[in-house]
Amino acid sequence: MICYLTTMRKLSHLDTSNMKRTILFAVSCFVISWVTAQEKNEIIGTGQLNDFDYFASVSTLEKVKDKDAGVLRKLAVGYDMIGNYANAEACYAAICKRADRIPDDHLQYARMLMKNQKYTEAEAQLRIYSELNPKDSEMDRFKLLNESLTKFSTQGVAIKVQNAPFNTEQEDFGPAIHNGKLYFTSSRRKSEAVNRTWLGNRLSFLDLYTADINPSDNNISNIQAIKNKKVNKKYHEGPVAFSPDGKQAFITRNNYTEKAVDGTRHFSLFVSNLEGATWSEPVPIVFNSTDYSVGHATLSPDGKTLFFASDMPGGKGGVDIYRSKWQDGNWSVPENMASINTSGDEMFPFFHESGVFFFSSDGYAGYGGLDIFVGQYKDDDIKQTRNVGAPFNSSGDDFSVWMNKDAKSGMFSSNRAGGKGNDDLYTYTMDKPFTFSRIIKITVKDEKGNKLTGVQINLKDASGKDLGTLTSDENAEAKYETPETGSFNFAGSKKDYFEAGGSVAVTDESPEMLVAELVLEKDPGFMLLVQVLDKKSSAALDSVKVTLINNMTGKEEGVFYTNKDGQIKRPIYDKKLNDRVSYNIRLEKKGYLPKGTTYNKELTAPGVYDVSKDLPLKLEKMEVGTDLAKAIDLKPIYFDLAKYNIRPDAALELDKIVAIMNEFPTMVVELGSHTDCRGTAAKNLELSQKRADASAEYIKARIKDPWRISGKGYGESKIINGCTCEGPKKQPKYTEAQHAVNRRTEFLVVKI
Repeated sequence: MICYLTTMRKLSHLDTSNMKRTILFAVSCFVISWVTAQEKNEIIGTGQLNDFDYFASVSTLEKVKDKDAGVLRKLAVGYDMIGNYANAEACYAAICKRADRIPDDHLQYARMLMKNQKYTEAEAQLRIYSELNPKDSEMDRFKLLNESLTKFSTQGVAIKVQNAPFNTEQEDFGPAIHNGKLYFTSSRRKSEAVNRTWLGNRLSFLDLYTADINPSDNNISNIQAIKNKKVNKKYHEGPVAFSPDGKQAFITRNNYTEKAVDGTRHFSLFVSNLEGATWSEPVPIVFNSTDYSVGHATLSPDGKTLFFASDMPGGKGGVDIYRSKWQDGNWSVPENMASINTSGDEMFPFFHESGVFFFSSDGYAGYGGLDIFVGQYKDDDIKQTRNVGAPFNSSGDDFSVWMNKDAKSGMFSSNRAGGKGNDDLYTYTMDKPFTFSRIIKITVKDEKGNKLTGVQINLKDASGKDLGTLTSDENAEAKYETPETGSFNFAGSKKDYFEAGGSVAVTDESPEMLVAELVLEKDPGFMLLVQVLDKKSSAALDSVKVTLINNMTGKEEGVFYTNKDGQIKRPIYDKKLNDRVSYNIRLEKKGYLPKGTTYNKELTAPGVYDVSKDLPLKLEKMEVGTDLAKAIDLKPIYFDLAKYNIRPDAALELDKIVAIMNEFPTMVVELGSHTDCRGTAAKNLELSQKRADASAEYIKARIKDPWRISGKGYGESKIINGCTCEGPKKQPKYTEAQHAVNRRTEFLVVKI
């Protein structure tokens, strides 16, 4: 999602050589000599667009009568570049109704709708784009656009924004304050007789300006272009950033000495040193290039790390923010700030001495165009990045923040509606600095939704470290402030109520306040206790998923997870002495075979009813050699006499094996069918193989990768209780129950 247009307007102040234009014009004349008037307008308009003459391009392309999608796209680009967002939106709307539209058309349409403050319509177009281009992982940043805008606007900081009184109808942006003077970038007309203009916007080329600041009232006076000819030259200069010690100026300007192969003059970063009272001739920084742009510098408070914007190859999108460290007398190879960059554009970084880091981006959910974002520079990275919200941001481009030492006031730039010109400077004041702590608010209720006060809440971090105890106040709330990210676990207790807990995850994208709910249930006098153990070691199993279904009502009472003691405790409501309860209980834990059981009990006295005293609640770990039939208490697989077709009652049991094999998609099983000793060994072997094959085929038809199960008939070769019918001695008469033990089906795990 590369916003090339914004890049061109805000970054790439380009110029092309006369020779390049002459060559293109000659080629165009040759081509135009044999095309139609319709095609001529498209060719000329395209050439004007490529040469950044957007006003002329729009005028020419509008003359094309039958505009196809290609012409409409070029028109949309032109309108966007000259700030006519309504017409650009109309072009994209027309494209998106065409059969030959592409996914990116919906994305660009959404961007234009955002610029025109049509956020609901923009969200609809983003959904269409996401459906057409599901592999674009960056779309997660744009989900729930309207919800995000509401969140941005409630950051808890009172902000006052005003248009600076010294703005002009031209471009004014890029503020920086140094030694009591305001420096900024402007295309305002100078007093000279000749004012060179840039083809892209028909405004004068950008120059650096200074102004005096009255410290008593912050009034601005004595505005003038920097007269140092070493600084302000014939093309674009600005913005500028100063080193913390004030001895170096980092200036963004056109590359005057070299051009790219196509004739483009990219912008580059230059450094000027303060020599006495004057600035030296700016020299290019080591990683400039004729093939890409570098600019928009800011430095860390210690002056040892330089941050800048660039569209150099290898980035995440159009323009990314990079950093370079001062090492051994030079700047290091630039490093992409991947934690904040997107496939859109990130630019205009500003590093405040408090550790607050600002930048502008169109690659996140926002108000439209470039939005200002703020993060905390911590542990050598930018964290807890968030949109600063309104009134900093608007549907236009908002960028280039400067913050004073008090961390509560400064300036920024915007081309929002209601300004004096193209880009304007705005002042801002805040009632408090930006903070990066989050407040976890826990609201406490009973099971009926009534507020609970006086609840003791123990809070721990993800490592189990005790963070203290909170108490719910008269509003049934408890608050905890933390600058850290991670998972926070809490447990609440109150007399005559069951203890309950929960957790809340704090991430870099979390809002300033996270709300978690804690529900405590009143003790009704009866309680159900479920304790789950490991079958082999009898050790308590934590984090077992326990699903309870009330057989009396047929409703699921909930899904719960065992604690470190392998237990869950649940109140039994609406019951009195001598009533009966009945529950289906399903137990699941990763790496273990699931198990289901039914618990029936008469409530003969108040107290705790321990299911494990009546039923074995033990889970068997999934291992090679495990017999699934025994592990899940499978009922016998019955066949009709001398038959091997699958009966309905047998299908119910085989379906349980199907469920397990689908839950464990790499499990390989041998299905072994066994008979008792009655009949000939040959007949028993043949029958058992047919039954094994039939059972295996039933399962194969219902699982992925059917090869994972195979059937093997063993006949009477593996009698397990000594009940054999043949031998040198006369065999005793065995009971039917003894023979039944040998008629079995095993499901042995061969591989996990």
